[in-house]
Amino acid sequence: MVNQDFESFLRRFEEANTAFVNGDPSLWLPLVSHSELTSIFGGFGGQEVGWSEIGPRYGWASSQFRPSGAKIEFEYLVKHVGADTAYTVAIERGTVQHVTQPDPVPHLLRTTMVFRAEDGAWRITHRHADPLNPTSAPTGP
Repeated sequence: MVNQDFESFLRRFEEANTAFVNGDPSLWLPLVSHSELTSIFGGFGGQEVGWSEIGPRYGWASSQFRPSGAKIEFEYLVKHVGADTAYTVAIERGTVQHVTQPDPVPHLLRTTMVFRAEDGAWRITHRHADPLNPTSAPTGP
């Protein structure tokens, strides 16, 4: 049984995501499952499975952003909530400051998130984020 309303959890997730892209993972990390059945395909590429890989990767990813007052906006294309699992498909938009670049850059990701109820609260169990590119048709011979 989940004690926490999913929409309330999403508001916390959105706040944590905005802090994350300002170099602060402290709100994000408590929302992530510490299970070894947790995974990410992060916006910086690669893949990690299990908390022992994911915790450090999220810390590193957040450190790639400078505090800039960036605010991420979420366009949810799909939301589904079940008894103990939920998922969202969204576009995340904002302008962020990377530590390796002198000027702010657009932050435009397509994301799929999977959430699981653990101990009465929602937790992130999978994140897939990659750049939103324009739609293109396949090219052929």
